[in-house]
Amino acid sequence: MRTSIIGVVALPLLLLCGCSGPSHDPAARPQAAIESIATDLSAAACRKEIDKNDPNETPYLLCQGVAGYALIVRSVDAGRQSIDIVDSTQRVRPLNYQEFITRHMSNLDGKAEWRVATKDGRQIPIALIVRVHAREDNDNPEKVTRSYLAVAKITPNETCVTDRIPEGAQSEADARRAADSAQAKTCAPPQPPITADGAVVR
Repeated sequence: MRTSIIGVVALPLLLLCGCSGPSHDPAARPQAAIESIATDLSAAACRKEIDKNDPNETPYLLCQGVAGYALIVRSVDAGRQSIDIVDSTQRVRPLNYQEFITRHMSNLDGKAEWRVATKDGRQIPIALIVRVHAREDNDNPEKVTRSYLAVAKITPNETCVTDRIPEGAQSEADARRAADSAQAKTCAPPQPPITADGAVVR
């Protein structure tokens, strides 16, 4: 009796087909898409508020963000600005740029860049990028001497600066790469203090 070669070949093919299904390996699952969404930090785009907890009732700007988040732009010291992130539950997370980006006088650029992941149709902010202009020349305090891109991670348990990237030709791309992996990073250490004449304490 003749053995059909088709039947001999078909069996292993069926076995292989039966084993090939959707992968359950977490590493093989598609990653959530990440995009940039900008928030205008100008006085014209934000709402001016008064800090009632401050004896001096210092004004600040409240700027609407994404997915229920907001940003507070405030003066944190003489000639210095920083940002607080307000999450969707109204918790306020100060980023303290005056400690982690530059100890010198500084101001913020006109826009903040959120890095936002979309999961199950829901937007989730994972990081924030803000350009900080430092004025390090004591003889010319109005002159911007250096700019940094401040990268901060945003997680349910911890929000803090993770990277300080000097501005350059590739700095925006570097900042986005740093932001997209920021949630797995530790918080950045503080910058060295400076003396009254502007010298960095080593």
